[in-house]
Amino acid sequence: MQFLTETQLQFWNDNGYLIIKDYFSETQKAELIDWVEDLESRPETAGKWMKYFETPANDPNGRQLCRVENFLQFHDGFNDLLRGEKLIGVLSELMGEPAVLFKEKINFKLPGGNGFLPHQDAPAFTSFGQTFHVTLMVSIDASNPENGCLQMSPGKHKEGMLPTAPDATVDPAFAETLNWQYVETEPGDIVLFDSYIPHKSDANVSNRPRRALYITYNRASEGSYREEYYKEKRAVFPPDVERDPNKKYGDSGVFNVGNPVTNKM
Repeated sequence: MQFLTETQLQFWNDNGYLIIKDYFSETQKAELIDWVEDLESRPETAGKWMKYFETPANDPNGRQLCRVENFLQFHDGFNDLLRGEKLIGVLSELMGEPAVLFKEKINFKLPGGNGFLPHQDAPAFTSFGQTFHVTLMVSIDASNPENGCLQMSPGKHKEGMLPTAPDATVDPAFAETLNWQYVETEPGDIVLFDSYIPHKSDANVSNRPRRALYITYNRASEGSYREEYYKEKRAVFPPDVERDPNKKYGDSGVFNVGNPVTNKM
C-alpha cells in the first residue's frame, strides 16, 4: 500500500516538509482534543509523564505548562495511533525504509506562551548515533501567526548542518538571512518535517492555546532508543517534580535546544 502520492513526495524532497490537510476524521479530531486535555489535567507525577513549564511572556512571575513528554506507555489511544500502521507507513515512505518512533511531546503554547528560537532538530538528536529523523506535527488547534504557528525555511534541509550558536540553535545572524514562511494549519492537519530544515515560532499573543503534537521518528535500521532517550533526559533535564532541591542542574544541552522551558539550575 502506498500512503503518499508522487506529488507529495516531490514536494517533500524539494522543501524538507509536507502539509497534509484534514488528515483526521471529525471523530478523530474530537478524540485528539479529549486526549490532549486528559494529559494536560493529569498531575505532575514523578516517574511517569514528564511535564515541563515556562514563564509566560505576559507574566514574569508565572508558571505555565509548556509541554508534556513520555506519555505513550500511559495512554493507549495515543500509543495505538502514533505507532499505528497508517502513520508508520507515511513516515516509512518519507524515510525510504521502515520507521520507528523515537520520542513524543505535546507543545501547549497557551496564551502568553513564548516562541521557539530558530533551530534545526539534527543537533539535538545526536545522542544515539542516529543520522536522520522526521517529526510529525499534529495540529490540535488552528495555528496562525497570531498564536505562534510554525515557520519554516523551505529547501534549506539540503544544506545539512547550518551555522550554529553555542546553544545549538541556528546562528542568529545566519537566521536573519533565511526565507521564513508561515506554516498555518487547521485542527486535524498534519505537518511532517525533516531534522535538517530550520524552523522557529513566535509567542502566542492570542487568547487561545496553540496545542500541537510533535512526534519524532527515526529509521528502524538505526535502532530503537525511545526508552534510553527518556532515561537520559530524566537524568540531565528532569521535570520539576523530579528535581532534587539539593542538586545543581547544569546545561540541559541537547534536551532543551531553542525551547522556552525554564531550566532551574
